[in-house]
Amino acid sequence: MARTRAGRGRPPQAGRGRGRGQQNPFADESAPGVIRQPEKQKKNKAKAQGKRATKASSLPLARQVDAAPEDAILRHQEIQKAHTDAVMAIVMQQDAIYTASRDKLLKRWKPQKLSSGRFELTADLEVPLGDVCWCLVAAGEWLFCGLGDGKIRGFSKSGQDLTLSDPSSSKRVSSLLQHQHVLLSAGADAVVRCWTMPAGASTFSCTASVSEGILGAVQCMCVLSECLWVGGTSGVSIVELATLRVVKQLQPRKLVSGFLQFEGHMVVSYADGTVCIFDPAGNQKLCQPPMPAGPVLCMAGLDSGPRVLCGHSKGQVSSITLPMFQLKHHWQALERCKVQSLCCAGHDGIFLLGAENGSLQLWQRSAPPGS
Repeated sequence: MARTRAGRGRPPQAGRGRGRGQQNPFADESAPGVIRQPEKQKKNKAKAQGKRATKASSLPLARQVDAAPEDAILRHQEIQKAHTDAVMAIVMQQDAIYTASRDKLLKRWKPQKLSSGRFELTADLEVPLGDVCWCLVAAGEWLFCGLGDGKIRGFSKSGQDLTLSDPSSSKRVSSLLQHQHVLLSAGADAVVRCWTMPAGASTFSCTASVSEGILGAVQCMCVLSECLWVGGTSGVSIVELATLRVVKQLQPRKLVSGFLQFEGHMVVSYADGTVCIFDPAGNQKLCQPPMPAGPVLCMAGLDSGPRVLCGHSKGQVSSITLPMFQLKHHWQALERCKVQSLCCAGHDGIFLLGAENGSLQLWQRSAPPGS
């Protein structure tokens, strides 16, 4: 993987204290340059700084846009209040798109192409789940939903509706993954569970689990070179699938927000906006400092370019070029709202964005191959 100069330097961070050589944006330049000041002057200065800090924190973000021409990206549609609460997960299949939300609903959407050339989604089906849905995965003919009460709802194309549960846990299921014939689940209890449906059976059973060595509540999972990478609140654990044993724990030890495989390497995004690249053995090959757009909540790989897309806590989306791993552009997709989920179609540069306020956006990057 090529080492680049992109992203060098630390962006300004809110709440950083004054240090040697740093400028304080709230400093009172009229104050005398003395080490000790009278208490009254200190109080007045602190009060003035507090007012300025409040004013600065209330400044509006960049205006929401419907295109990012710097990277040939265009928004086709925004469905406001697609859900009544945050869109936590999105899955694209050949015939439909599924979204799940904190409003306890699973929705199916049908895409169509208009005469103008733009794509549009139309709501087609709504299924009550009984609890908040935190993650989705399509596994063959099945669609699984990870719920806040520790259960997993499964729906098959043949009409089956199953509920998977483990009596040992009632905590949130925040990550689901299919590997070969096994469904993997994990969440707030820091346990990875393996579910299978034996031949002739009508439901899935938990046949194995991994708890020792998992670094906190699990946020995401991905398989690379016969190992399961588990991203938790305190870093990445690598589980050897043959033995279901944690064989390595990676630095840095901080909250993981997403995984993406690329050319035999693993791209890992962290909640603070840092992005690192590791080889299959877990050796760090590149680590970029926090991105200008700030904390990262979700990440996805876009076929067009190709690109890495990162969704941020202040409504921005960053586009990073591959394989050089250079920040191409970031833009304001949402106004005063988190980008909670991202999903790429895998063709034609199409991707979907799920918002904290329940909105759903359909975007496309349309550019010549390799650009």
